[in-house]
Amino acid sequence: MSDKPDQGLLRAIGARSFPTCVIMDSQGKVILRNDTAGAFRPTSETRLRGSLQVVQELIDLRQAVKKDPGNQSSLGALKIVEAILEVQSTPIQQLDQLIELPGISDSLRQRYQRWRGVKPISKVLQDYVAIVRTIPRSDSAGRGREFQIAAGKMFELHRQGLELKDPRVGIYSDYWRLVFEGALTQKDLPVAQKAHQTYRKAFGSRPELKSRIDRMSVRIGQLKKSLEKDPAASQQDGGRR
Repeated sequence: MSDKPDQGLLRAIGARSFPTCVIMDSQGKVILRNDTAGAFRPTSETRLRGSLQVVQELIDLRQAVKKDPGNQSSLGALKIVEAILEVQSTPIQQLDQLIELPGISDSLRQRYQRWRGVKPISKVLQDYVAIVRTIPRSDSAGRGREFQIAAGKMFELHRQGLELKDPRVGIYSDYWRLVFEGALTQKDLPVAQKAHQTYRKAFGSRPELKSRIDRMSVRIGQLKKSLEKDPAASQQDGGRR
C-alpha cells in the first residue's frame, strides 16, 4: 500500500511475514525479537513481563555505562546482554572473558551459560536459513541438499553432547527434526528413535504435526528393515561412535 507510511519497516527489522512482534529502543532499533518460547509474541502476561524484564536489564546497563564509561563490569555486562539479545555481535572468546569479570551478576552468568550452550545449534540454523533464502522455491533439490547438510551438522553437535531439553526453546522443534534426519542418513537407529520419541512427546498433541510425526514413524521402520538386511552398516556406525 504505497499510500501508507513505513512500507519498508518489516523488511528493515529483518522480518518476512505477519504477525511480527518485536521490542525496539527509543532510536527504533530492535532489541528483542526472540524469547525462550521462540519468536516473541505477547501471548500472556507472564511472557510479556519476562521479555520486558530482559529489555529493562539492557536499558539499565546502557544507562550505567553512560553514567560511568570506565566501569568495566557494567561495560562487560552490557556487551554480554547485547550479544544474547543479538543487538550487537561480540566474538565468543571475548564474551567468555567478560563473563569472568568481578561484578557480573550470578543471574547473568547463568543466562550466559544457557545461551552459550545453544549458540552452536543456533548458528547451524541461522546459516541454513541464510543459504535457503538465496535458493528459489522452485529449486527443491537445492533446498533439499542444504537441509541434509544442516542435518549432518546438527547430528554431529548431538553426538558431541549438545542437546536441547526444554520444549519451550524456540528452536527445539528444528533441532530435533534435523537430528532425526542426520541420524537416518548415518543409519544411527538409537539416535533416530530418540529424536522421534522426543519430538512426538513434545508435539504429538498438535493435529497439524500428526502427518509429520507419522512419517517419522514410517522412516524409523524403514531404517530398521534396512539394518536387518545389512547388519554391518549398524556395526560400522556403532564403531564410529
